[in-house]
Amino acid sequence: MFDKKFFDTPMGLKQILAYELYVNHGLYQREIANFLGCSNNTVANYVKKLKKYDHLKDFKVTLESKSKDVENALENIKRHL
Repeated sequence: MFDKKFFDTPMGLKQILAYELYVNHGLYQREIANFLGCSNNTVANYVKKLKKYDHLKDFKVTLESKSKDVENALENIKRHL
């Protein structure tokens, strides 16, 4: 079930970052895992979990609302590569 409120939590943001950075920005799971402080498998699980929502309008709106966070994360990762 899609719960918009969950994505306002730190764990929800972590999952959105993993999804966005992997699916829409083409980063490797290893790079994302290093940034988020988790394993490659965790990143893969986050992406798999969120992919089932990619057809929902509410999910797209939620992703758009987190675009600043995604851009900040992307800049941070690129700075440390």
